[in-house]
Amino acid sequence: MNRLNSPTLLVSVCLSLASLGCGSGDASGAAGGNRGTAGAGGAPGSSLLPGLGFVASSFGFYYPADPETSLDGFNLDDRVSSSDSPAAAECVHDDFSGPNDEPGIDYGFLDIIRNDEMREDGKYVFGGFREGQIVDGVISGATKNGSMTILLQVQGLDDPQNDEDVRVQIFGSEDSPALGTDNSVLSGATLGIHPDARFHSGEVSGAVVDGVLIAGPIDLLFPVDIMIVRDEMLIHDSWLRIELGDGTFEGTVSGYWDVANIRDVIGTPTTQNGNAANFTIEQFEAGMAEFADGDYDADSGLCNSFSIMFRIQGLQAFLVDSGEHGGMGGSCGPADDGGQPPLEDQCVNDADQAALDALATEELSAAAVLGMIAADCPLSACTGEIGNVLADGSEAARNALGDCIASCMTEQTGLSTGCTGCYGSIAACSTGCCLVPCAADPGSAECADCALENCIDVNACTGL
Repeated sequence: MNRLNSPTLLVSVCLSLASLGCGSGDASGAAGGNRGTAGAGGAPGSSLLPGLGFVASSFGFYYPADPETSLDGFNLDDRVSSSDSPAAAECVHDDFSGPNDEPGIDYGFLDIIRNDEMREDGKYVFGGFREGQIVDGVISGATKNGSMTILLQVQGLDDPQNDEDVRVQIFGSEDSPALGTDNSVLSGATLGIHPDARFHSGEVSGAVVDGVLIAGPIDLLFPVDIMIVRDEMLIHDSWLRIELGDGTFEGTVSGYWDVANIRDVIGTPTTQNGNAANFTIEQFEAGMAEFADGDYDADSGLCNSFSIMFRIQGLQAFLVDSGEHGGMGGSCGPADDGGQPPLEDQCVNDADQAALDALATEELSAAAVLGMIAADCPLSACTGEIGNVLADGSEAARNALGDCIASCMTEQTGLSTGCTGCYGSIAACSTGCCLVPCAADPGSAECADCALENCIDVNACTGL
């Protein structure tokens, strides 16, 4: 597949936005605005995020009352799977049905939760994942004690019952929710989004129908500091279904949880803490190989992830941004100054490959179509964000532009925000950090060198 590079994306912004002074250094006509005023309790210089803010008051595995007939989830892979007739490039498994008998609902991890295999001591092999047991209890408690604080932002909500155009973003946080004397999460607290922008999801579009908000796909990365486990939890290509109440929400998150990430999270308690998870690593490996249902690997014939469902509830909160976090907008200095490991292979997965294949037409390759979309999104959806970058060139403005381009591309292509974020990042960073050499000659060595020095390696980021 052909690659999009930084000059390609930058010239699409610069040549089409002469009226905004691209390349001239004149930002007098740029549109812009601030992100809000400081919230109560926020750090000096912090700003209140716009829209509605929420903090998760509970989070954990979804335990359906009748999974065979009433699983209110999503068809994540857009196909109906059956163990009797597995399709090519998929692991043998059965999908579930929704409450209205809709087929193809994915929740492969339920086969681990419901596994009835017994150990010699009479306990379930994977009993730690069952409702009320250790893994379930630790994850459920993490949202309350600050070990894994989850924040939700909803923008553009005009009608809480029916609104076809809302925007959703999810953040990790280093702050702990405020708790009452009964250990329940309190409403109305002020919480800061995580200073590390890796724990900020991309912004995705959603719609509210009859009071239920559905949004996705969205990649969710949370820092985990639970008892003896210090790691990160990634749920990718996720969809949210939440019911909005008066200052509350509740619903589910469905997506894919990589086997390697599960192993990282449970590895320490399983191998080094007296079998606290109630199973051995060997039992875990066997179970994952048997039941995993996502990200099929043709070489091994195994799947590398589970479709998963989590229940989530939350209360209204004030979300603030200190502006001190790093992001993918580039540093306008040496590219490794941020100290964060570079993102790699964000588009290398079955779902993104399927979305790329679907873009191709008889006349145009997928790469050509993607290039047209990447060139159009800055103009059709992100002119305000471009104006902000031209006005001050700040990291916050560059990050906002990158997020906007990524969200626009995801909406039009079905690609994950992790994948489209690579393109949004290189366009935003080049616009903010390499305006002079790239506007003068987008094909020059000076333009390319500037992008390589200040921005991400887009080819490594996508992995294409």
